[in-house]
Amino acid sequence: MPAAIDAAAFLQRRDQGLPLLDVRSPSEFDRAHIPGAVNLPLFSDEERARVGTVYAKQGRADAVAAALALTGGQLEQKLARARALIEEATPGGSTVLLHCWRGGMRSGAVGWLLEAAGFRVLLLAGGYKAYRRHVRQGLAQPRRVAVLGGMTGSGKTEILHALAGLGEQVVDLEGLAVHRGSAFGYMGRQPGNEWFENQLFEQWRALDPQKTVWIEDESIHIGSVTLCAEFFGHLSPAPLVRVDVPEESRIDRLVRLYASDDMREEIRAALQRLQKRLGHELTRRCLDSLEAGDCRSVARAVLAYYDRCYSYQLERREGPIIPLPCPKDDPEETARRLLTLRIF
Repeated sequence: MPAAIDAAAFLQRRDQGLPLLDVRSPSEFDRAHIPGAVNLPLFSDEERARVGTVYAKQGRADAVAAALALTGGQLEQKLARARALIEEATPGGSTVLLHCWRGGMRSGAVGWLLEAAGFRVLLLAGGYKAYRRHVRQGLAQPRRVAVLGGMTGSGKTEILHALAGLGEQVVDLEGLAVHRGSAFGYMGRQPGNEWFENQLFEQWRALDPQKTVWIEDESIHIGSVTLCAEFFGHLSPAPLVRVDVPEESRIDRLVRLYASDDMREEIRAALQRLQKRLGHELTRRCLDSLEAGDCRSVARAVLAYYDRCYSYQLERREGPIIPLPCPKDDPEETARRLLTLRIF
């Protein structure tokens, strides 16, 4: 019988280079999976639904019979595929990590097949569901967090990257969320919450808890991604350094980021989404300015709105706020100055 190990040990073995096979269906895998896993589905999405229906209506025994009927003729192909994946990951290797949703029938069946073929199989006890519990518990683990704050257009993401270049620990939430964190922040298709959390956990677990980790100040929502309570709870009590960049410099940055013809439709859509908050008249003036190519006027109006929102957000913080006046927009210089501050 394959050996079952808990999520922490499972991830440790993955980190050591063992191949990881996820035998859930393609749609389950596509929604989210353990980073580094390769999909070797025992059932297609349609087959999984069929077996699930039999289980619900007729019980486990009939579901097993239905599963065998569906997969019996495919075992040779699945074994060949598994051999190829394992050889690709670890040439000459004979040990493989394996999981399904709950550590039940699917991983048990594929685990039996691989062990019969001579492989040593390590199963994830409790399956992917147990891994997800481990992720949420891991994201609750404390780190020495310093929050980088500042009004919209202050270049906080670039400052974070500069800090990383100086050897600091950094978590770029907006990069993981594929969004700049405002109505205008669309950067491409965003991940679902589950996949976002899995990737965030990979970074969080690798951090040195004795060293500072810099995180940009965020609301609980980054576009369509929502930060889980376990992680969001780290931000408000942490000390926040507020970089104060002149308004004109912030406008310059926003114009550089957004004032291009290929962004015009996205900006128009974002303004329309904000209409209830900006008001009908201001939204109309912004749309007219956009049509006329006057992006500075649009940026100035939007900044006034976001500055009010951010000031309100700062008032609700629990942790201390440390102002850092920045006479010019220079992320590299600002990063160096941040490291001279006494934060803790």
